[in-house]
This record gives sequence, C-alpha cells and structure tokens, in this order.
Amino acid sequence: MKLNVLVFGPHPDDAEIGCGGLLLKMKDLGHATGIVDMTRGDMGWGTPEERDAESVAAANILKLDVRANLDLGDNRIEDTFENRCKVAAVIRKYRPEILFAPYYDLPIGRGLGHNDHFKTGILVSQAFNLAHLAKAPVEGEPFQAKALYYYFIPPGTRPTFTIDVSKYFEKWMEALAVHKTQFHNPQKPKPTLPLPEVGDYIGTLSQTHGWPIGAKYAQSFLATSPLRINDPMELVKEIHTRP
Repeated sequence: MKLNVLVFGPHPDDAEIGCGGLLLKMKDLGHATGIVDMTRGDMGWGTPEERDAESVAAANILKLDVRANLDLGDNRIEDTFENRCKVAAVIRKYRPEILFAPYYDLPIGRGLGHNDHFKTGILVSQAFNLAHLAKAPVEGEPFQAKALYYYFIPPGTRPTFTIDVSKYFEKWMEALAVHKTQFHNPQKPKPTLPLPEVGDYIGTLSQTHGWPIGAKYAQSFLATSPLRINDPMELVKEIHTRP
C-alpha cells in the first residue's frame, strides 16, 4: 500500500523514540504511516521473538498502516550496495512522500553514535536517491520520495522544524513503554539512587523542544536541504504574539 510517511528505525523502539508523537499526529491528520525496522534488536536483552511481539504491540498503539523488518543484523548494518537496494525496494514498495531516518553525522560510540544509528541514516540517504533510478537493480517501479528528514539530532544542532505533539504525548509514551525488554536489564543490580525511567527522559527532552514553540511536548527534526516555501505566511499561521 502507499504510505504518506515512512520512518526507518535501526532497532525496534528507535522509531518510537524519535518519531512516535509525530506518527500519531500524522495518523490523526488522515495520513497513512509506517515503520521499517532495520534489525530485530537481537543483541539486546530480549529475544528477537520478544522484540517482534513488542513491535507489533507498539504498532497497534501508533495505529500504523505498515510495520516491517529488514533483519539486517543488530550491530551489523553496513552501507553496502546490496543493502541500499533492499532499502530502495522498500521505498518503491510503499512510495512514501516523506521519509524519516536517524541523523548520520554523529560521534561514533554508544548512544546516538551507535553503528546502526548513523549507518541507518547513511543507508536510507543513499537508498532515497537509488530508488528513483530506472536502471538500478531494485525490485519495483522507480520512485522519488519528496523529502527525507532526520531525527536523533545531536545536542547543540539546531533543528529545521519542530512539531507540537502535546495532544499525543500519553499515547506516545504508551507505545514506548511496551518495549520492556529494551529498557530493563534483569541481570543488572538496582542502583543505589533511583534513575529516571526512559519515558521520563524522553518527556523532559520533548518539553525542551516544545518550549521554543509554545508547546508542552514536541519533536524536532533536521532537513539537510532547503525547504521550499510557497507562502511565507504559512510559517506564522499558528504563531500568536504574547500579550
């Protein structure tokens, strides 16, 4: 089926963290939405089967039209021509207008700089171009998505645009919470002092993004190409001056 918005996530749960509120809002606006997970997260605490089940549960909460998995291998994603063709085939299959992927220019290491995070950003960026080339050895009819935007923006990087997701925050956190095996290590001893839950951290981060636009909760994204605006008045349509 044709999608309006397609999010690529390195592991099950990453698309929820980076775009969960956005996906709920886009669905509410009448758009067809989907997630493609690049791996089954098999290096994590849960089994691949457990993480598959969590992904299905989260997809139901997000009301996704599509959720698929390329199973490229946790910690083993590489920007190869073969993998570019696999991702390009997905783009041709679902023919989305907008793609989202993790930002690729990250410091290497644990966290945002995880191999699978920045390699997914690179891989999707390459496939975004490859999908429209008629001579590419890719299954499906050539297709050019209209835009590719990035989530997981590193601290200190200014976002290109920010989306108010306040109305969808609770459902977003509900979708995130079903990934229990990702956020709880049963073998790790409890810390002396309580640490914030993942949902608490994401909530605080989304409030930080929301403050500049006058929203309680928001998600921010990066465009690496200029955004073409037909009517600049659309940019201020929902901005209200303070008394």
